[in-house]
Amino acid sequence: MTPRLLAAVLLVAAEAAADPAPPSLQARCAPAGRRACDPRLVLTHEPPPRHLRMRPRVAQRPDAEEAAPKPQRALPAAPTAKATSFTRSPDDERGAALRDLENRVSFSIDLGYQVEAASPSGRASLGGSAPRPGEDYTTLRSYGFGELFGSTRGLGLSSLSTYFAVRFQAAREQSVVLPDMREVPIAPPIATWFTRSGFEARTGWAEMRDFLPASWGLSKLRVRAGSQHVYGPWITHLDGVLLSYDGPILTASGYSGYRHSDYTREQPDRRPQVTGASLRVDLRGLPTPLPLAVQAEYLRLGASEASMQPGSTSGLLQGDWRPGRDIALIGQFRFLDGDVASQRLEVRARYRQVTNLVVDLVHRTEDDWRWDPSLTAPDQEPLTARRYLDLGPVVPQLLGSIRAGTLIAENVDLFVRGAFSADTRSPGDPASAWAAPYLELGGALEVRVRRQLAFGASLLTRSTSRELLAQPIEDARDATQPLPPTESIGEEGFTELGASLRMTLGARRFSSLVELYGRNTRFAPLYEDPLTEVPTDDLRFGGRVTLDAWVGDNVRLFAAYDVSSSLDLAPEITGYRSLRLMMTGVY
Repeated sequence: MTPRLLAAVLLVAAEAAADPAPPSLQARCAPAGRRACDPRLVLTHEPPPRHLRMRPRVAQRPDAEEAAPKPQRALPAAPTAKATSFTRSPDDERGAALRDLENRVSFSIDLGYQVEAASPSGRASLGGSAPRPGEDYTTLRSYGFGELFGSTRGLGLSSLSTYFAVRFQAAREQSVVLPDMREVPIAPPIATWFTRSGFEARTGWAEMRDFLPASWGLSKLRVRAGSQHVYGPWITHLDGVLLSYDGPILTASGYSGYRHSDYTREQPDRRPQVTGASLRVDLRGLPTPLPLAVQAEYLRLGASEASMQPGSTSGLLQGDWRPGRDIALIGQFRFLDGDVASQRLEVRARYRQVTNLVVDLVHRTEDDWRWDPSLTAPDQEPLTARRYLDLGPVVPQLLGSIRAGTLIAENVDLFVRGAFSADTRSPGDPASAWAAPYLELGGALEVRVRRQLAFGASLLTRSTSRELLAQPIEDARDATQPLPPTESIGEEGFTELGASLRMTLGARRFSSLVELYGRNTRFAPLYEDPLTEVPTDDLRFGGRVTLDAWVGDNVRLFAAYDVSSSLDLAPEITGYRSLRLMMTGVY
């Protein structure tokens, strides 16, 4: 065998061994006049799978043509034209239901109808007499409600955006005529704010941004005017003007206006004036990034004549240090009228993208507000009926919590939580029933099966430390009864169990949820009655069933049914039942 012939044989054998062809691949024959066709040498590609589709080409903006990279050499087209067509399947059209950000006008409307019921049991209440349905309370109540949201972007002016939200309700007031011909309202079966009909403008603002020339260096400036929520030392609903600059390193804002009351529909003529400012410097935006950001907030709230509360000045200082990609440390100081009101330390850590840990410590001082900046002083009218915000004196308190969650085997979510509250007041300081020390433990587990089904379970328990009475007070008839001390009033603890079953057929299609719960609350014994047994615990069960379905791309139907067992503290009724129906349109 000649050397040339031997080399050709070895070359053909090496190529065949390096890239053997599967039997399913077909060969193309070489043109005439060349060497014989070998199925292992010349191969073609099979057509791509039919279930894989390319996304349609997105129109390129004119100002981005110069910055766009040059197109590379195009690859040969697949032999099957049907597999490379840009036709969408029904699954692809499901993504079109999401709101297109290019739309200049968009709005949504929610319409709902709810029915609530509480059947009488015929038993006497803890007050000693059985209430009469239709005279003391209503056994059935129904009402309608709805919300309307709307927004515009670049309508009329390219830099103008608007947003508004309106809430309305239609409820029939229940009343009864007494023998003296006086008409008095009847209590509903479930206490809510749905007591009368009317409209309420919740939010409405207009914003201008990018309206100044870029050469001035103020292209990041924006102005918002109207009813809006402002985030500072406290989230404040403001009717006024906000001026903000949002840069990569510096973020600053200032705002002024009048506080919008969220507890009532009517807004008084003389409302507290609100003034505030914020400043944030993020050193991670420097050419040489530093893992530190500092922030300062200021809020001035004027005096309120309606609630007879004095004005207050709040401040906040915060530092955010992130030494690593998966760890963050946040420290915060909050001030009220020049005194330190609270300190907070938060640590966030992450391990391997699926495990998160959060540790939070908060120390409240006796100079902190009672509820928010609008309630800083005790109620000046002890006999007033407005007592829902009377939380007693503020006492020094240390609160802490630790939360951890992880993902196991890609279908098991595990969450655990622990919390505590410690009393740091001096021996001579007054006590408060709202700031009793406690220890809380809880956890939750969810297991997903075949993507459509998920089973969940949760457990939460708390033990509260209170100064119990040496002997409960005897509840004698026609006698003056002493009131128990404040630190003895309240629950001693509770334990709650929950279970859920969730089914979903995909986002914006259909989903359902079944929830069950049981809760046992233990109360501190205060009174004893030789004729009536006063319960010291309350055991109740309940559940909820929800259905959520999308009809097309713009209409959503939602239904929820809630039910509870009989209540030990309300033996006059058999339990609560509630049915809510809602329809949402997104356009």
